[in-house]
Amino acid sequence: MATGLALTYAAPDSLDAPTKLSATPLSPTSVKLAWAGTDDVDSYVVKVGSDRALTKSRTTRVPAKGTSVTVDDLSATTPGIDRFYRIDAVRDGKVRSSRTARFTLKPGAIDALRVKQTTADGVRVAWKKVPNARQFDVTMARDKAFTKDASTVRTLGGANSYVTRGLAASTTYWVRIRPVNGDQVGAFAKPEKFRTMPRKTSFRVGTWNVCSEKCSGYAGRARIGAAFFNQNKIDIFGLQEAGGQRVGATTNAIWSGGSQQFKRAYGGAEARYIFFRPKLFTQLSGGYFSIGDGRHTTWARFRVKSTGRVFYYVDIHLENGKGNDAKRSREMNVVLSRMASINSKGYPAIYAGDFNSGRHRGSDSPGVKMRAAGFQDSVDLAKSPVNREFNTSYPGGGTPRSGAHVDHIFVSDDFSVLGWRQLVRLSGGSYARPAVSDHNALSADLALDAQAKSIGVPTATTTVGGLNTAAP
Repeated sequence: MATGLALTYAAPDSLDAPTKLSATPLSPTSVKLAWAGTDDVDSYVVKVGSDRALTKSRTTRVPAKGTSVTVDDLSATTPGIDRFYRIDAVRDGKVRSSRTARFTLKPGAIDALRVKQTTADGVRVAWKKVPNARQFDVTMARDKAFTKDASTVRTLGGANSYVTRGLAASTTYWVRIRPVNGDQVGAFAKPEKFRTMPRKTSFRVGTWNVCSEKCSGYAGRARIGAAFFNQNKIDIFGLQEAGGQRVGATTNAIWSGGSQQFKRAYGGAEARYIFFRPKLFTQLSGGYFSIGDGRHTTWARFRVKSTGRVFYYVDIHLENGKGNDAKRSREMNVVLSRMASINSKGYPAIYAGDFNSGRHRGSDSPGVKMRAAGFQDSVDLAKSPVNREFNTSYPGGGTPRSGAHVDHIFVSDDFSVLGWRQLVRLSGGSYARPAVSDHNALSADLALDAQAKSIGVPTATTTVGGLNTAAP
């Protein structure tokens, strides 16, 4: 090896540059470099560095007859990086350089893979830092041969841990990890076996804008709606446009009781009411507050009887109209601010109702603000949403199926979303008559297990072609 070589670069036509450069990584610290040379050179100078300009490069001199060299003293990095190299042909002190090419070193081996924590629907695994690894492939399956329900994802970063949710409760899984450094993929480590925790409790949440006063024949429609919620085994729900002092009494009478034995939560008002099953929940507190523009928000705090977990249900109805995003943005700010004060201990929370906004609109300030506050739309977390294609609102009639959702059930990450369904009453391909409202109801199956240490935020991943098969 030589450094500080004093060389003069040759005119283009006086010396041929090396061509057909190739790099074959051999280990986390070595690579074999090869090229096509000519007979009229004194030697070759190989430069390898971590930047394209090779400002900090190590150099190796290779005799004239050589057209390859193994560089075996490179330093591994964590995470991995691209390496750059160039081959200089030298004759009579003059130099002709090849193009600058790049390569990546092999990643090291996965060491000490361990399952750190499981929940009813998730797992956190970790391993020692891996030299040269900038990503990891994670394969999970229901058997050690990785043939049953096997799936593979690639992490977006190089953290030496992985968190996922959405697994089945009380189920045995196997997990294996392999490191990735650009186009260099390491071997899978010995797989680890784990079993998710049993599910302690789950319940079905609903929401419905029932159009009590704007749409005619409310009492008859409300009876159909209440029966529909009982048939669909809803456990706790919020209503919007459910009537003020005059119609509110009708709402309370019709939606209470039934086979689910619903009870209206205290504290609701201004056409926003919350109903729940006393068999499952104990109400601890409740109330409502103004959010501006003549609108209000109702909230209630509950305890799950089977586990003791406490959570909030927040009943939302924001300003309507496609051009009123600024109003909805302001109202959403008030909702989140007031609820942060009410829910000062940061208990799990559900925000459900008619947001009059969604991703289908050019501006969706409520959705943006909810996600920024740590809440996710349950439809996005469900593996197989049912009737997602229907618009949740259809004021013009018909059965629009463009997937425009203005109604939502947002949840904090304490909840596991086991399912999501838009509750549509169909007769053939159209809505059954009479229509209960100009909105469809939504439901989400949620789990809120006994208090446990969080496994953390799920790791950001992507799918890679050819990875969702059993790997060797």
